[in-house]
Amino acid sequence: MKIFCIGFNKTGTTSLQNLFNKENLTSPQEYYEFEQLLDHYICGEYSICIDLIKKTYNSYNFFQDIPFSFPYFYKELYKEYPDAYYILSVRNNSEEWYSSLMRYYKLKFKNFNTLLFPTTPNEHYIYKVLTKVWGAPLNDPYNKIKLMDSYNNHNKEVKNFFQSKGKLIEVNLSTPTDFNKLQN
Repeated sequence: MKIFCIGFNKTGTTSLQNLFNKENLTSPQEYYEFEQLLDHYICGEYSICIDLIKKTYNSYNFFQDIPFSFPYFYKELYKEYPDAYYILSVRNNSEEWYSSLMRYYKLKFKNFNTLLFPTTPNEHYIYKVLTKVWGAPLNDPYNKIKLMDSYNNHNKEVKNFFQSKGKLIEVNLSTPTDFNKLQN
């Protein structure tokens, strides 16, 4: 069984990974190789991303975060892996997701407010995700409206895409009954 978590970061993706690992489903512990695919994703070079996934695909059962959570990438995954299961992890609403994202970045970056002028590789990376992947303006990478729109659009498009395919499980980890969806 192969499972791709295609929900945005900060929607319980790491918690899902931990849950599946406890159930003896394996996942990469480090996503560094996958994170290096960011520029290829931004340029639309999805085949390069898929090639790396193919190299590691047989070793693991569960994949999450980057690039699996990026908008539209689930379509490329589905072309290659139509028999896999796809989990859309969500928050109660986009406001809650945005707040979680901002809390995380404030903890992660000492110079949170200076992301407009990234200096470290990690800051450059996050700046690209916020602006090139999620569509925040270059001069306002934490733009609440744009980021929340990206989150909402992603969730809506994922649901529409999988509507007739029967391979999508939507999970909100703050809803206890949603754990039951994962047992089927």
